[in-house]
Amino acid sequence: MNAANNQPGPGDRNPQRQSRPPRLYMRVGDRLHAAPEDVQEAARRYPLIAEKGAVHGGKRLTILSPRTTFAPNEDIHIIHVLEVVEPGHDVHIMGPKAVYGEYLDGTLFTAPPPADTDPFRPGLYNGATLSSPAIDYNFDVTVYSFPAPGRHDFEWRVGALHSNTLRIEVVENPRGIAAGSDAALPNRG
Repeated sequence: MNAANNQPGPGDRNPQRQSRPPRLYMRVGDRLHAAPEDVQEAARRYPLIAEKGAVHGGKRLTILSPRTTFAPNEDIHIIHVLEVVEPGHDVHIMGPKAVYGEYLDGTLFTAPPPADTDPFRPGLYNGATLSSPAIDYNFDVTVYSFPAPGRHDFEWRVGALHSNTLRIEVVENPRGIAAGSDAALPNRG
């Protein structure tokens, strides 16, 4: 893998599994829209991030966001990644698929995972499938906003799989810009 451009290198056996993530989409009502560019860029950085969910049964769930500090009422986009690190599994990479089992501050905020079907494979699936190891980025990008400053923890839990905990902080001045000034100041919190 060439770390500079996240493209396959000369020794990679499965280059199609290591290429850049596909474009991410968000649901707005019953329509799909491309996710904002900062969301696309955050997904492209996934292979390089250190804080990922633990591997369980050859799979891992990870959530990430373009950044972790936001202003009140600003949209917070949560990206969902399923990585199957153990060979021998089919990975259903078409989407976006529904996100089941997303928790905000310990409370389930999406539908719970279905008990009788594979939550990572949509019903009547007739799309592209890769053999693992592979990465699936094609889940709904969930969007939240908060009216007041505070800290919020997000987790994605599906059965025994638990993602990393993503802590988001909502602050009055997330970019460190002094009121009435165009000069950037460092964040102090």
